[in-house]
Amino acid sequence: MSYSIDDISNQSIIVETCLDINERDAIESKGSFHGLLKDAPFGATAVVNGLSQQLIYQLQLMLPGVFVSYDDLNVDLGDAAFPYVQAPGKQALQRAIQARGIKLLVNSSYRTIAQQMLLFNDRFNNSYPVAPPGRSNHQTGLAIDVEDPRGWDSFLIPHGWEPLPGDPPHFDYVGSETRDIRQDSIRAFQQLWNINHPDEKIDEDGIFTEGGETEDALNRSPAFGFAKAPWDNKPRVLKLSQPRMEGSDVVRLQEALKKAEIIVAADGEFGPETDKAVKEFQKRKNLTPDGIVGPKTLGQLA
Repeated sequence: MSYSIDDISNQSIIVETCLDINERDAIESKGSFHGLLKDAPFGATAVVNGLSQQLIYQLQLMLPGVFVSYDDLNVDLGDAAFPYVQAPGKQALQRAIQARGIKLLVNSSYRTIAQQMLLFNDRFNNSYPVAPPGRSNHQTGLAIDVEDPRGWDSFLIPHGWEPLPGDPPHFDYVGSETRDIRQDSIRAFQQLWNINHPDEKIDEDGIFTEGGETEDALNRSPAFGFAKAPWDNKPRVLKLSQPRMEGSDVVRLQEALKKAEIIVAADGEFGPETDKAVKEFQKRKNLTPDGIVGPKTLGQLA
């Protein structure tokens, strides 16, 4: 099916002023907040990166091949800019970048409902509109905010990326073979909550209402991520990336490296030092020292 800007308007999406939110996300953040989302400090949405990464991975497990990363394209990403779009949008983005022949600077793309909840909690302290989770077009998997938007117009528009009137850096993909994944984004959270709270389950209906059980559960969720993560049974590939990977699987990796007598801090963030430690381990095991922790490296760490 095709998902258009008209569809977005008809489904009550609130158009936000992305420049204001992007300025907020430019504030330096040193990893996820180790507390509940409702208590997270107001500032960059990177303070909920750990939970956000779990939500993204859960959504990918729910929608295999639909919601994909584009960090392998010629892009540069902001600290809280998760490089995920629907597959047709990635293909169109690749063609646009190749056509212009320069790096695309992305300030925001897919925004998780954890990030959106953080913004929504602080809405009364801001002069710009903030949508509740599920009603921002940044939850569609069809949105990007870019630097030099007017310079990119003639390259993005022919490939199905339309600028959003009144929101200068924002483009929505309006090509074919896409779907509305906003309810899926909410359902991904509801599933993770229920896995971690079997005695306090909420409806997995993909619906967010102000004052409802999903809002309450989201605010009571750990900003660093749940104890039971979606990668526990299906490990994700770990590597140095932007935003940096955080989570329980990174902690386990760092602890395994320490057992292998490689010096690294077990802080749960895959930064340059962890990348260096992984490469050292790979060299010892005669593996390709690329810093990418896939099945072969994990097998040697076991």
